Amino acid sequence: MIVPKGKALVIGASNLDIKGHAYSYHVAKTSNPGMVRTTAGGVGRNIAENLARMSVDATLLSVIGDDLYGEQILDLTGSAGVDLSRILVSKNQRTGIFLAILNHYGDLESAIADLDIIKMLTPEYLNQNGDLFDSAKFVVVDADIPTPTLVYCFEQCRRRNLPICVEPISVAKAKQIVPFLNQITMVTPNREEAEVLVGFPLRSAADVKRAGAELLERGVKWVIITLGPEGVLIANREGDQDRIEFMSSISTVVTDTVGAGDALTSGTVCGLLGGLEFRQAVELGICCATLTLQTSLAVHPELSLERLEHLRN
Repeated sequence: MIVPKGKALVIGASNLDIKGHAYSYHVAKTSNPGMVRTTAGGVGRNIAENLARMSVDATLLSVIGDDLYGEQILDLTGSAGVDLSRILVSKNQRTGIFLAILNHYGDLESAIADLDIIKMLTPEYLNQNGDLFDSAKFVVVDADIPTPTLVYCFEQCRRRNLPICVEPISVAKAKQIVPFLNQITMVTPNREEAEVLVGFPLRSAADVKRAGAELLERGVKWVIITLGPEGVLIANREGDQDRIEFMSSISTVVTDTVGAGDALTSGTVCGLLGGLEFRQAVELGICCATLTLQTSLAVHPELSLERLEHLRN
C-alpha cells in the first residue's frame, strides 16, 4: 500500500459547479432536455479534496464568498479532510460559479467560469501564509490564479527547492504560464491546452510526442498531456535521456468528465509523495481519473487509496 509522506499545499479556485447534462444529442442555440446538478468544484479545491481522500495531508489556499454557496463548499471540502484553516472568506465578493453544459456522453460541450473573486488570491494573501511553503513537500496551483500570484508561487518554490505542479485549466488560462515553463516541475495540459503551451497543433500522435519533447526542452521535468479516451502522453527527462511514451486509459462507463483531469493530477501527486517513480505515479493518476469518470460529482465520494490500488492491480 502506498503511504504518502509530506504535506501538499494546493492553491487555486473553489466554486460552485452547475452542470446541465443533456439526455440526448446536444443541439446548439435551443433548449435541450436534460438534468441539472450542483456540486462543489473548482480545480484547486477538487485537487485538494482528492488528495485528502487519498490520505495526503493537504492544505487549500483559496477564496470563497460569505454566502450559502461558500458554506456548502466549506462543509463538503472540510468533511473530506482538507485543511481549510487559512482559506479566505470575502464579505465583498460572491462565491465563484462554473456553469457547464455536458452532452449525452457526459463530455463538456461548453462552460462559463464566473470567477472574479479569484482576483483576491493575491501575493499578499499568500505571503501571510508563507509558513505553509516551509512545511510543504509538494505545491499544486491552478492557472485560475492571477499572474503575480503565480509568479510569487514560483519564487517561493524556487527558494525552497520545492516541486510545483501547474494545472493549466483552460486554453485561455494556459497562455499565462507559457513564459514560466522553465520554472514548472510538472504540467498537466489536455490536448488543446498543450497546443497553446508549445505553439503548434497536435493533430497526430507524432505531434503529441513532439509537444512532450518540446515541454521537456523548455525546462519542465514531468509532462502529462491528457488525451481523453486515448489515454495520456507522459514525458520526463532521466539524466541525458528523454523518456516519452503513451499510456492507455482504463475502459469504464462515463457518467461525467468534469473533474477527471483534476483527479489524474491528484493521483499522480499522491503517487510521487508516496515514493513512486513518475510512470507508476501516473498509473495511480489514471486510476483516480477512471473512478472520477463514474460519478456526477467533481470528486468521487468513495475515493480511497485502497480502491485505487484494487483498480491499479
